[in-house]
Amino acid sequence: MKRIIVFTLIIGLLMMMPSCVRSQSDSGTASAKSKTKSVIKLTKKKLSMEPGTKRSIRLKGAKASKVKWTTSDRKTATVSRGKIKAKKEGTATITAKYKNKKYKCKVTVKRLSLMLGDTKVNVKWKDNESVAALRKLVKDKSLTIQMSMYGGFEQVGSIGSSLPRNDRQMTTSAGDIVLYSGNQIVVFYGSNSWSYTRLGHITDKTAAELKDILGHGDIKLSISLDSNK
Repeated sequence: MKRIIVFTLIIGLLMMMPSCVRSQSDSGTASAKSKTKSVIKLTKKKLSMEPGTKRSIRLKGAKASKVKWTTSDRKTATVSRGKIKAKKEGTATITAKYKNKKYKCKVTVKRLSLMLGDTKVNVKWKDNESVAALRKLVKDKSLTIQMSMYGGFEQVGSIGSSLPRNDRQMTTSAGDIVLYSGNQIVVFYGSNSWSYTRLGHITDKTAAELKDILGHGDIKLSISLDSNK
């Protein structure tokens, strides 16, 4: 009799095991699905941009074709499918609407201003990682660099920190502004061939005017964000 009872218990336990394993497996699958559920959010909530530059943002976790993009001020910044173009100085809010919910990114458009000694010059800045990092560096406080004449064709000075670099062999000309070794800024009033990362070009001074500003002794260079033209 005891053997029959034990045998019956074993059979009962074996019959129960598949349902227990299945229950645990189902529970684990549900938990995994819950953990992998995507969170919808913008890749950027704040952007600082130069007039004429472009940036792209995405609404992560959302179907791109279902996202509606709008801007609060088309004169400051426009947007199409997450591609933002800065137009002029000011502030605009970029909104991504998805399933009746809105996600916002604040865009501030300011010019990166350059002073060579006491002379303010107009610069066409490159739209690259190095300039973007430079903008962040002067976001709250202007940067003043002690420059030194070198080679009879440039002024060079230490930034005090390293910026992203993408060096290329090039021949510079008067007005070119470049990054050297990732941590030095160089402004040319002549020409040189070396490996640099381009930052920008001075557009409102001739080679003779730049030589007059830069070619007669060491100067101080100042970079800041300027909301006014």
